[in-house]
Amino acid sequence: MHIREFSGKNVCILGFGKEGQSILRALNAHATHCEITIADRNASLVAPPEKCWLQVGTGWLMNLEKFDVLIKSPGIPPSILHTHSSLLTNATQIFLDTVAEDRATVIGVTGSKGKSTTASLIFELLTAAGKNASLIGNIGNPALDYLERSQENAFFVLEMSSYQLMDVTRSPHIAVVTSFFPEHLDYHGSLEAYKEAKKHVTRFQTEEDLVFFLHDSPGAREIAEESAGKKIPFGPQDAPVAIGETKLLGVHNLSNIAAAWKVAQELGIPKETCLDVFRNFHGLPHRLQDLGVFHDITWVDDAISTTPESTIAALDALGSRVATVILGGQDRGNDFSELAKRIKGSSVRTVILFPGSGPRIRKVLEDAEATVTFHDADSMEDAVRIAQESTPDGMICLLSTASPSYGMFKNFEDKGDQFKQWIGTGNA
Repeated sequence: MHIREFSGKNVCILGFGKEGQSILRALNAHATHCEITIADRNASLVAPPEKCWLQVGTGWLMNLEKFDVLIKSPGIPPSILHTHSSLLTNATQIFLDTVAEDRATVIGVTGSKGKSTTASLIFELLTAAGKNASLIGNIGNPALDYLERSQENAFFVLEMSSYQLMDVTRSPHIAVVTSFFPEHLDYHGSLEAYKEAKKHVTRFQTEEDLVFFLHDSPGAREIAEESAGKKIPFGPQDAPVAIGETKLLGVHNLSNIAAAWKVAQELGIPKETCLDVFRNFHGLPHRLQDLGVFHDITWVDDAISTTPESTIAALDALGSRVATVILGGQDRGNDFSELAKRIKGSSVRTVILFPGSGPRIRKVLEDAEATVTFHDADSMEDAVRIAQESTPDGMICLLSTASPSYGMFKNFEDKGDQFKQWIGTGNA
């Protein structure tokens, strides 16, 4: 639905976090005369200054059938709303439908790993080439806040999570699939459901559309095959620079560079412009971010890594200097056996474990006969203190938990920020 089509309707915004608040702003700006109710499980939610109704607390999901449309925030699991599927839409669908009228170009980037870096690189390339570009979506900038920028020569680089994709029935003109491996299975219910959500990035493309995909990822290739448009593979060998020419850590970033480079070629961005961006891009916070040397230890923040696969990539990127790794968090049932093999064959000698998945990680490492010393930590303060006491001078302490953050931390950003805080307070 175009944002204007909500005028005169009885609308319920499900969830009032960052994206829910953006939906309210967009409706008030572009769909006047609609009646808005905010439904949220937080019983202490205070009504915003805009005119709307509140439905909060234990009864927040009651009587949803009375609404004309339900606009769902990404964090609400599909399992609790399946009986209302015919009424559901989300902010991503509204955004895609609305900007299509203006013939703006949407570049949708998704993947189990690498989507934020790839989206940021594409945005930097467009900006360096003088294009009217915006970086939006799952990377932290709600898409509906950017409707005023929609016009024929505008480019929207939209990072798309599986949560945002699962309900859409329109795909972006340009899709980029950076990778695919099991993630968010507790939310989607199964690997196939997760993959089905990801396929929406290409499923509704036409012959005029494009999809770029990591060629050695079977899952990414399967997602690309859903497209009716032109299919363009990429791999690390396609990157126009060596990783040593950049400011990024880890050869896995060559795939992200290659994806951005392939998109840039299709858009006619000059090679020298691209090379300059690739050589000077500093990377994103909490993604193999070198925080510096404190107490003769190098501290690396890779808080974004919430799967075993991404932690393995971090260990590969940093090499033999990693002596301590901080693991654990919310247990989503991931298989840690490959991570255990990687740690067994590495320089890691100290493993600090958070509650949740920590005990299961410990057992897998013990079963693999990894030569490491285990420490349990109930807070980031404890983890940093243990790391200081255990990590040899000149070596690396890596925060890359292979598990999500929820429970101990608000999100991965909070986890990384606390890591940085305790390193810099004299406790490390």
